[in-house]
Amino acid sequence: MRIATIVNTVAVASGVWVGYRSMAPENLVGAEMEWVVSPLMLVIAPLFVLGIVQYSISGANQTVLRRPAWNRFCLYWPRDPLQCLLLVTLGVLAMVVGSGLRLFDTSSAGLWTFLSYLSTLCGLLLGQYFVYRIHREWIRAD
Repeated sequence: MRIATIVNTVAVASGVWVGYRSMAPENLVGAEMEWVVSPLMLVIAPLFVLGIVQYSISGANQTVLRRPAWNRFCLYWPRDPLQCLLLVTLGVLAMVVGSGLRLFDTSSAGLWTFLSYLSTLCGLLLGQYFVYRIHREWIRAD
């Protein structure tokens, strides 16, 4: 179990570096972010979350949804969707933090990149809220 904690910590911490590097001026040269990406991610992310959890319950025949835990690692969405959702949400949060560190010395493409990360994070959190409200009877601790 200790190895899963280390892997989770390294994976989430690397999100800060990914977000920071994505805002580097050389990575934004020629990038044209459209304003429509941010609202689109705010709609698509919750639908994705709800869809993958619903698939886990009905398509993959899960009888319970395991409550996420920091000492468990899983990247197989149909078997453990709440754990994967936790790791993805924390990874995107780390990307928002990392890109925010370079927000004040960037171009408009950098601003839209940051806003698309932020919209994705908000969409994932909104999806989590709905999943925990709708499927609360399916969620069990290990």
